[in-house]
Amino acid sequence: MRNGMKHSLGTAATATGKSKTTIHRAIKSGKLSALRREDGTFEIDPAELHRVFEPVTGNVTGNTNLEQSVTANVTALLEQENEFLKQQLAREREFNRELSALLANESEERRKLTALLTHEPKQKTDGGELWRKVFKKNTLS
Repeated sequence: MRNGMKHSLGTAATATGKSKTTIHRAIKSGKLSALRREDGTFEIDPAELHRVFEPVTGNVTGNTNLEQSVTANVTALLEQENEFLKQQLAREREFNRELSALLANESEERRKLTALLTHEPKQKTDGGELWRKVFKKNTLS
């Protein structure tokens, strides 16, 4: 610690395992008293700091425990998100397979219908031509 055993926001955060923002909020709300220096930084008495926040125990340099805890939590969240995204991707792939199958079926049905609509059946030589011959004979006479 610097300044005759007083904490700055940074060293107070390290000593408690809290963030500088949390310490600063406690000062602003009056929960924690601190002296504001002319340069805008804070001096926080260790006794006052630990009256409000528990000290970090053990031989911890910096926020090692906090950082490990945060890293473990973030890793777990990222693993969950990754698993969710894998499941979502599998659902999307299955949906695409179903759509492709439907599209193939619709295309085949469209080809069949087009063939039926454009197909010209062969004319019967006996009835159709006979009718035309009779009709022509009558119009000529």
